[in-house]
Amino acid sequence: MNYILSMIVFGAIVWWFAVGPGRKTGEALSPLTRKLVGAVAGGAGILLALRGRWDFAIVLVSLSAWLLGFRLPAMFDPIGRARRSEIHTLALLVWFDLTTGEIEAKIRTGKYAGKWLHKLKPDQIPDLVRELVQTDPQGLNLIAQDLDRRAPGWRQYVQFDAAAGQGPPASVAEMREQEAYEVLGLEPGASEEAIRAAHRALISRFHPDKGGSTYLAAMVNRAKDIALEARRRGA
Repeated sequence: MNYILSMIVFGAIVWWFAVGPGRKTGEALSPLTRKLVGAVAGGAGILLALRGRWDFAIVLVSLSAWLLGFRLPAMFDPIGRARRSEIHTLALLVWFDLTTGEIEAKIRTGKYAGKWLHKLKPDQIPDLVRELVQTDPQGLNLIAQDLDRRAPGWRQYVQFDAAAGQGPPASVAEMREQEAYEVLGLEPGASEEAIRAAHRALISRFHPDKGGSTYLAAMVNRAKDIALEARRRGA
């Protein structure tokens, strides 16, 4: 009976964190918090399993797996591969891991072309942001929060207006179908449910009220529209 109850609880957890309100709650946690809570839950689950309490162990290990970024099978997760959004700007190629909240960025132009953001030394950050202020304010908007974590105080070296250049440029209106899927983190042919779920996950992060910008929100909304249109054509 305990195993049946634990499976019911497990199913509820899967629904809550995969497609229910818990998805937004989880995305609001910092990467460090997710890792710490995930490790504690996993450790507690293993200890309970060793003591024969598989009912509670299943629940805790499942919670740990989700927090640490292990993906659910596609049958349980309508977003499928929508865990890594890829966005191209004039000077950057930026990836957002929607599971952990972590950001990776590769510099495409300028003095540090070809380098990864996380490999730059602290004294190189001011040079980079000075370039981005002039050439790619949208790209700087994308990585600003990550820079705050990696190199606190970088803003004192530049006159950076977070609202600068936030209006949607022509490149958003001219977004190609492949680019739309990359922004959403989906493969071409993804279901309508997956497209809408990926859009919800991204807009919750990029909306101006969440520290994003109108430019980013416009990009995500346009990607959703293009992907849905492609889905309807293929239906």
